[in-house]
Amino acid sequence: MSMISQAIAFLVGNKKTATNNRYDTAPVKRRYEAASIGTTRTKNWFTPATDATSAIVNASVIRNRARDLVRNNPWANKGLSVIVNNTVSYGIRAQWHSKSQQTAKRTQDLWKAWAESTQCDAQGMHNFYGIQQIVMRAVVESGECLVRLRPRRASDGLSVPFQLQVLEADYLYTYADGPLANGGYVQHGIEYDVIGRRVAYLIYKSHPGSTGRFYGAFSGSYSRVPASEVIHVFRPDRPGQERGVSWFAPVMIRLRELDIYEDAYLNRQKLANLFAAFIYTDEPGETEDEFSDVSELTPGSMYTLKPNRRIEFSNPPKADDYGPYTLANLRAIAAGLGITYEALTGDMSQVNFSSARMGWQEFGRSTDSWLWQLLIPQLCEGVAVWFAAMAQITEVTVEWTPPKRMMMDPVREIPAIKDAIRAGLKTQSEAIREQGYDPEQFLTEKASDDALLDKLGIVLDSDPRKLSGQGQLQQTGITNGKQTNKTP
Repeated sequence: MSMISQAIAFLVGNKKTATNNRYDTAPVKRRYEAASIGTTRTKNWFTPATDATSAIVNASVIRNRARDLVRNNPWANKGLSVIVNNTVSYGIRAQWHSKSQQTAKRTQDLWKAWAESTQCDAQGMHNFYGIQQIVMRAVVESGECLVRLRPRRASDGLSVPFQLQVLEADYLYTYADGPLANGGYVQHGIEYDVIGRRVAYLIYKSHPGSTGRFYGAFSGSYSRVPASEVIHVFRPDRPGQERGVSWFAPVMIRLRELDIYEDAYLNRQKLANLFAAFIYTDEPGETEDEFSDVSELTPGSMYTLKPNRRIEFSNPPKADDYGPYTLANLRAIAAGLGITYEALTGDMSQVNFSSARMGWQEFGRSTDSWLWQLLIPQLCEGVAVWFAAMAQITEVTVEWTPPKRMMMDPVREIPAIKDAIRAGLKTQSEAIREQGYDPEQFLTEKASDDALLDKLGIVLDSDPRKLSGQGQLQQTGITNGKQTNKTP
């Protein structure tokens, strides 16, 4: 037999042996303890293999419980406010750009007239920055929020003929599920085409929780609204997730139990304050009035009792374990919401400047994630597309500037901003937008102030045209007919 034939025979023989002995080998030991089944720590661990959407089939229950916690639990309400205020603050501002300077200015003026007034709100209550806040609040509390395009007539007198209607997640008609004749399907109130793209939303005409008896009362009827006219804002935590879930889901039970614990602790404290004294007598015939020598105990008093009487005092339960239990729960709640314990409680007793700064930076990474992966791409970009289309403006782009986070150390941070501008790492306009101002308006006002100071002959030590950063007077000369400043 040749060497090749021998090798083939060897391989075939080994393959047969391996195949025949497949079920005869000793059981393989588990590689991960987390995959064990039936042990004391895992036997009651229910882990269904559902997809992202099926896992939140009871999202409405979670949503309603989260709203109740926000209404009645101070820690839930504060956690919600911390997330919203640090993410949106005074608003995410838009700067429009175009190759044509005239088009860019016209677009920016229209945006300012529409977005920075209540024209943009179908209810006429908020500007676009207020809408950003209420949408973010709904996303955190309820898990998701809908924003619907509402076209308006030219006669309505709006700068741009459309408005935004903010709707809670309850407006989605979730009872429509199943395949469609065209090959698409409907799931949880959202219609998809054959390849899974969103085609339309089934939206109730009124809130299903409405209790009004006249206009606006819930009727159960809904409309099919094209997906191009709806912005669905939510945080997708898993691939393929179609609906959002309340951010309070990981801490909901803990918040509820903390509420119950605080009530129980309060009752326990009330009981502990019931310091009672009991007078006993060995005379069976005495009435209460006859043996009550001590009717009221006062501080520092001394009482003499008859030989057959004695006083015993109650021993109420202690109530001294509130702090450690509450602290541990509040730290867990803050971690589950993605914020710091100090931001949730306002308690700075356990931090120094360095640790507070590290926590603040970590919280900043969370807010950046919520801004650039959630609110800006979903809400802001979606509204910008509608705005450009309804204003009939083409060949424009928009740049979003989120609010500047509060400085922890202005003495160090402001020079860092100046250095970044001088090094070309940041434009002055960007730095101005981060402070919440419009660069053009800011610089125009500054030029006006400088002109007035020059007219009145006033020199401020903060004027870089007159004084250097070291406080030295700048020398003024004329070069090619233009005024120049030189530092001696």
